[in-house]
Amino acid sequence: MNKLMDAIIHARKHLSGGQDTEFGLRAGGLLAHPPDTLVEPYRSMYSSSRYSHLSSLFLQTHHTLFSLPSQPLLHIALSAGLSALKTPTCHSMHNLQNRSSHTTALSLTGAPVCPICSTELNELARGVPYAHHTKSYMEDDPVVLPNGRVFGRERLKSLNEKLGVSRGLVRDPTEGLGGEQWDEGLIRKVFIS
Repeated sequence: MNKLMDAIIHARKHLSGGQDTEFGLRAGGLLAHPPDTLVEPYRSMYSSSRYSHLSSLFLQTHHTLFSLPSQPLLHIALSAGLSALKTPTCHSMHNLQNRSSHTTALSLTGAPVCPICSTELNELARGVPYAHHTKSYMEDDPVVLPNGRVFGRERLKSLNEKLGVSRGLVRDPTEGLGGEQWDEGLIRKVFIS
């Protein structure tokens, strides 16, 4: 018991320098009470949830002390580049539902994979802002499919040939082999004013 009292006296003397006296009492109490104590506030200070709080506080202090960002520098650099490529069609519900068939369609059609929609960078790109594009590029002779997607007529025709779609029918190439097929008469010409 004398050693426990010595620990409390030592903490009052050396740990409270310039700080409030409560800090010294709590620190001395932690030295005096074992982890299985029932005495409050020391029991809650030994709880496992306290350790996760202390570890996050340690990381925050470490990063502040050494002027490090909270995210890895590689993520920050990649985010800057991904922001230049991101458009409102990225992360749409259509892309999220058809991700597996989307990859199949891209491998069959030879269309390039969008870095934003790729499985490797999708989560990182989710939080970056959209790119600011001042010009819009459209393919020749644009048409709209019944699902609202727009393609150039010739490109749509060549992609459907690669997918093996029967004559007189069209399929959205981004939906892959399992996508819905429509009659060619349902596609409409897009007029841009």
